[in-house]
Amino acid sequence: MKFTGEVTHLSQKGLGVIKSEEENISYFVFGTWPGDLGEFEVIDRPLHNKKYGYARLVRLIKPSDQRQPPACAFLGINEEACSGCPWMIANYESQLEQKRNRLIYAMKRIGFDMEQWNIPPVHPSPFLYGYRNRFQVKTDGEKLGFVAEGSHKIAPVKDCIVLNDTCRNLLQGMLRSLPREEWVPGTGYDWNFIDVDDDLPAENVQLNQKRPFKQGNTAQNEWIKSWLRGKLNETPRIGKVIELFCGSGNFTEVIAESGCSEIIAYEVGLDAIKQLRIKNLPKVDARPVDLFKPFIWKILRKSIADADTLVLDPPRAGLKNMKDFFEHFVSLKTIYYISCDPETFARDAWSFSKKGWSIGEIQLVDLFPHTPHVETLAILRK
Repeated sequence: MKFTGEVTHLSQKGLGVIKSEEENISYFVFGTWPGDLGEFEVIDRPLHNKKYGYARLVRLIKPSDQRQPPACAFLGINEEACSGCPWMIANYESQLEQKRNRLIYAMKRIGFDMEQWNIPPVHPSPFLYGYRNRFQVKTDGEKLGFVAEGSHKIAPVKDCIVLNDTCRNLLQGMLRSLPREEWVPGTGYDWNFIDVDDDLPAENVQLNQKRPFKQGNTAQNEWIKSWLRGKLNETPRIGKVIELFCGSGNFTEVIAESGCSEIIAYEVGLDAIKQLRIKNLPKVDARPVDLFKPFIWKILRKSIADADTLVLDPPRAGLKNMKDFFEHFVSLKTIYYISCDPETFARDAWSFSKKGWSIGEIQLVDLFPHTPHVETLAILRK
């Protein structure tokens, strides 16, 4: 079925939303922007919700005033096109506005009264291209690229302009090596994946091997570290710090520079903990722990009960495991929450607010231009 409509706003996942008045159904459409007027076609993609569905853009009748031609030749809306930078179709100012809207909507939806806060503009990335220091590609031995939106097909690319020079050269080297028989996936698999970052020598590229996590935008990561350093320096008494999801010590290094008395840093990955221990940071006790394990806060209670300060940088799932959390973090005065997902941040912040915590400050940071991703930095106090 085809219909004509205008994109009114973006969904929480960054897709254009168009309402079909005839059906009284709102459709999510990849590759569209608020203000786009177009012809759309409903597609068979299950959503398990009778009020919503998916559609594709058939013809753009009138583009949004905020649209711009994408700088990447491989971005598109068909199954053979890359969908890694879907917001490259819009000017950067409007991208930042929509990222801010993502957080505001998530906070309102969970129950916060947003009138009490003035959410500042998103801190922009100094580089819109050439900023990514890590990436993952898929390969079947013949092709190499990224996965197309809503499909299980490899969208082959010949270049990627958002990668930094080191990663871009690694990509070119892999492309030149094709075809490669040893990269053909096993029976029942569509592809193999390759994790790459700018710390990886070309000769060490391996199939299906996860690389240690690192923030994907070096310049913005340094800005976040500077923000955290400044906020810690403003705090008169930091005391004992608990750091959750510390990784290999990206923020631990900053905390160790502060006037804190001690730091206990937790991370599930043993390799990351080993890397952190090698740094031999003062006052840091790095411990491998699965923070999503049931009753984990009860297990850790002796170590966390007297902590004054909490710093956490969780994965997209957020803190998630809140059972017994408030019972055992009994001495906390300040929380620094660094989040990569507005919805899970809003959920966790709401749980904190129900226990007497208030948000003292929020700052948004754009780590990944041309994507819906936005980083939230927040300070919560009792």
